[in-house]
Amino acid sequence: MPQAKKAKHTGVLVGVVGGAVAVAAAVQVALPAAIPMVAGIRFLALTGYLLIFCAIVSSAYMVELVRFFGRPFIRIHHVVSITGLALVTLHPMLVAVQSQSLGVFLPRFDSVRVFLQLGGRPAWYLIAVAVVAAFLRQRIGAAWRTVHALNYAAFALATAHANLLGGNFQWPLLRFVSWVLLGAALGVWIRRRLRARPARGRQS
Repeated sequence: MPQAKKAKHTGVLVGVVGGAVAVAAAVQVALPAAIPMVAGIRFLALTGYLLIFCAIVSSAYMVELVRFFGRPFIRIHHVVSITGLALVTLHPMLVAVQSQSLGVFLPRFDSVRVFLQLGGRPAWYLIAVAVVAAFLRQRIGAAWRTVHALNYAAFALATAHANLLGGNFQWPLLRFVSWVLLGAALGVWIRRRLRARPARGRQS
């Protein structure tokens, strides 16, 4: 594929990422918060959530997407992943400032419901470990893929947290979309697992 055409495709990809940011901003306008900081907290959470979804899905089709977009796609994928992690890090930091407590970073195990309601806490740690594993993949070998798969568990926890506690997700449409995104992410995970089995079989 000509380089100019790939560059054009890359522009489309950047537009998709920008669209995720625009959606998060539009939701804040449609569901205004009483306090500006709360709006900021919600915006960071939703934007980070959407970017992490994009990173998870794109990682499953890396070969195909690099063939379509060219090598710049890998760089964009890394930027999206790091930006998503940064936003979901700023989210609890603002919550900590608002509540004046660092307890927002500690997972709770009082009950299954409480654990899921505050699932964003363990999700953050899982995403952080998965991102670090991706950058250390040359050092830790094939094990990085197993660790990187923690992204799927993190996204499931983040979805539960958003639906049980998130202000944005009290909107039925957004709640529905979040479950569709989770279903898509889990579908990608299942597909990757099924594709990996024949490869393991040939190696044995």
